[in-house]
Amino acid sequence: MSITAIIPAAGIGKRFSGDVKKQFYAILDNTVLYYTLTALNRAYPFDEFILGGNPSDFEYITSQLKLAGIDNYRLIKGGAERYETVYNCLKAVQTETVLVHDAVRPFIAPETVVSVINACEAHGAAICGLKVRDTLKKVTDGMVDKTVNRDEYILSHTPQVFKTSVLIKAVENAGEFDIVVTDEAQAMELYRKKVAVVDSTPDNIKLTYQQDTFLAESLIKKYFGNV
Repeated sequence: MSITAIIPAAGIGKRFSGDVKKQFYAILDNTVLYYTLTALNRAYPFDEFILGGNPSDFEYITSQLKLAGIDNYRLIKGGAERYETVYNCLKAVQTETVLVHDAVRPFIAPETVVSVINACEAHGAAICGLKVRDTLKKVTDGMVDKTVNRDEYILSHTPQVFKTSVLIKAVENAGEFDIVVTDEAQAMELYRKKVAVVDSTPDNIKLTYQQDTFLAESLIKKYFGNV
């Protein structure tokens, strides 16, 4: 199936302390973005990679793409919010299907990528997610309100895969209502479209805080060996 991979890489990482944007943070001699690009490139033969970013970062992003062995790419100016960056990239997509993946989620297993793609082919839209293992509480004003059924919830991960034309309409619909969606599946929900779910893995973490880099070191060795 012909698929374009979109990677929004315009974020500034407000919760990630330090002077370097977290997608450009180096762990064991390579950047987080490099590992993410390498993982996706190994997982599936994408028609094209489209990265949304700040134009001032384009030269550096290009260096990471080339280091990961990717030459079928385009760079698009990102927006102030993640969904704006994704939308800008979506307008450049030329394939019927599109995959969206976080720039700071480098430990994605190839089988997970393929499972999400296959689920999208079967259902029109799909995400991967992790089942909640712990007891789940609803909290109001710092106090436990009630315990909810954890079997009804997942932790939403990327990659997420959709039919391009439908996702564009869904993101536009969310924008009309001035809703800042935190992932593309939320835009599809608001557009009243069903989204299939396949299993993700506990390793598929999103690097959000500085302390996440300590876990990342061991995962890099697991997933990338000596790259």
